[in-house]
Amino acid sequence: MNEYTPLNGMFQLEVVTNFIQTRISFERIMTPITQQFGLTPLSSVTLNLIAHQENPTISSIFKTLDLNQGNVSSMCKKLENDGFILRCRNKTDERSVVLVITPKGRAALDGVERTLRTYFENEHTVSRKDFMEALDGIETLKQIIQSVEKHIYKKDEEVSKCLN
Repeated sequence: MNEYTPLNGMFQLEVVTNFIQTRISFERIMTPITQQFGLTPLSSVTLNLIAHQENPTISSIFKTLDLNQGNVSSMCKKLENDGFILRCRNKTDERSVVLVITPKGRAALDGVERTLRTYFENEHTVSRKDFMEALDGIETLKQIIQSVEKHIYKKDEEVSKCLN
C-alpha cells in the first residue's frame, strides 16, 4: 500500500475523489427518500438529532453538525413551520429553548428510516461486520481531516497575529 503524502498526489486522487463521489451518491439516495416525507437530507439528519439528543437546542445541533448557527436556526424554523418540531422553553432554564419532535416529525423520520432500512436490507447485501468497518473507516477519515483543518486554521491564526 502506498504511503499517503501530499507529494505523491495519492491523497487528492484517492481520498478527495472518493469522498466527493460518495457525497454525490449519498445525495442521490437521500434526496428522493427525504422529499417523500417533506424533508431534505440535512433536515432529516437534524430531525434525527432532535429526536435522539437529550434536551436538544439549536446550539447543540449546530455544534454536532459543525454548521453555521444561523443556517441551523433557519432550518429549525422551517421544520417548526412545517410542523415537524416545536420550540419549547426549557423548564429548568427559561432562557434556553429546547427543540421537541412532533408526532408529524416522528412519522416523517420513521418513514425515512424505514425506507432506508428496506433499501439497504433488500438491495445492498453487506455483512454487519463490513458495514461497521466502513463506519469506523469514515470516522477515522473524519478525524484525520479535522486534524488537518485545525492545523490549517492554527497556521492562519498565527499568520494573522504576525501581520497585525
